Formats: sequence, structure tokens, C-alpha cells
Amino acid sequence: MAATDKDTGLGTSYERIAVARLLAGLAERYTISKVLEGPTDGITGISGLNSIPLAQRGASVELVLGDPDEVVLAERAWETLGLKDRVTIRAAGGDSLGVEPRSYDLVWNFNSLPIVASADALLDEMCEASREFVMVFVSNTWNYGFPIHRLHHKVAGEPWSHGNISVMNTRMVSERLEQRGFKIIERLLVDTPWWPDIDSPIEEVAATFLPFLKRFVSGSKRLERYTWTIDTLPYFDEERLARLLSDIEKHFAIENTGFKPLKIFFAHHRGVLARRTGGGEASV
Repeated sequence: MAATDKDTGLGTSYERIAVARLLAGLAERYTISKVLEGPTDGITGISGLNSIPLAQRGASVELVLGDPDEVVLAERAWETLGLKDRVTIRAAGGDSLGVEPRSYDLVWNFNSLPIVASADALLDEMCEASREFVMVFVSNTWNYGFPIHRLHHKVAGEPWSHGNISVMNTRMVSERLEQRGFKIIERLLVDTPWWPDIDSPIEEVAATFLPFLKRFVSGSKRLERYTWTIDTLPYFDEERLARLLSDIEKHFAIENTGFKPLKIFFAHHRGVLARRTGGGEASV
């Protein structure tokens, strides 16, 4: 399968901005000079963009992606943004990060854990590689749209392609990180718009359950409106981002609230940030 060379849809644009804002806040709260992200990218669209906000704030990033074609596209994106000297990008060897121990301030990934062969093996490697922080995000099974999403796959006859649901459990992730010598310091909710967490335009999902609605499906114009290539990415450029936010900032009301009992039912992703309880030595 060819690597995706575009971001498409309002949901993808929203998710990019929400994750970028979360990472920017993280960089303000903690000292993060060296970052490892991988072994896969968990956002639909162009792979390898997630850690850009950290690099823009001075961090050096090592990025591990699942496919050599994704590496080529990611390198183009980082170079276009003038950040080529802040990143090293390579293809993963299977699900392995393949790095030296205690080498990074932050080791993290977005939705990698449920789709690798062994979540425990990946957590072992992430914890070993980190000298201070580990951060993990998974899909939020408490999102009100999650059961709709599952049912849509069954009714449409589409195989479930989003990984092991039993791993989408931040309590379990927290326990396993604590067993590896880390303490949970933040519990995170991100990508919290009003619409449900589904991977198709909402009109198509509705038409799956109510076939008579198929003639009214017309999501293509909206998809075209929020389609970005490597050369036009709006999330990391102040002027382009301002134009995009003037259009979609209204959707961030739930994201911006601090009321977690509300956010838990709308957030598409949950995460945990953990800190090593013992001292970490930098590799030489």
C-alpha cells in the first residue's frame, strides 16, 4: 500500500491541531531536549508529523516509521518546514525501536500500542530507551461514538483495522509503566470535538445503517476543503494556521474545557505521561 501523501478531512485537521497544542503545552511544562517517537504513526494522513511542535521548540527528534515510503514523505515535510536538522527519520525493523538505553528525555507514540504484535515488548523498549518520560496514547473506548464505530465495521462488512481493543486501556498501560519503574504524572485527553470517533464521513456511516440515506451522501466537498499536501500543511505555520483556526476554532469548545467528566465521553484519545522514578543516565 502506498504511503499517504495528503491530510484529508476536517477530523484530521482538528486532530493535528489538538495534538500539536498538547505537545506545545508539554514542552512548556517540562524540559525535553531529545525525543523518540515510534514505531508507527497513529494519525490518518501524512505520517511523521506528530513531533514537529516539539522540534519547533528546540527538541531533537528521532522518528521511527513503519514504511520506507513514509520516511521519504516525512523527510520532505520536515525539510519544507525548515526543520530537517532537528530530525532523524528511519523505517522500523518490525515493531522494534532499535535504540540505545536511556538515550531520550521523552519516548512516546500515538496509537502504536494496540497495533503492534506485543504491547508489553514495545513498553519494555520504550521504558528502556527513556531517561525520564514515557507517553502513550490509545483510542478512547469511552467515547460515545466508539460502539457506533465498531458496529459500522460489522454492518459494512469491513474488518476491524484499529488494533487490539483490550490494549486501549490507560489503567492497564499505567499499571505496566509503574511495574517498569515509572510514575504516572499526567492523564491526558486529546482530540475532543463534538463529533463521534468514526473513521469515515458521518454521512457514510449513517447511510450504512439507513440505506435510503445513500442518495444524500455528499461529503466530498468537505473533504476537498480540508485537504493538505506536504507543501500546504497549515498546522505548523502561523499564517496558514490562523486562517484555518478562523474556520474551525469553534469546534474546540469541549477540548478547551477543564471539565474531565464531560471530556471523557467526547475525547477520541486517552493518554498517560509517566516519569522515571529512578535517575536516568544519558547515553554517551
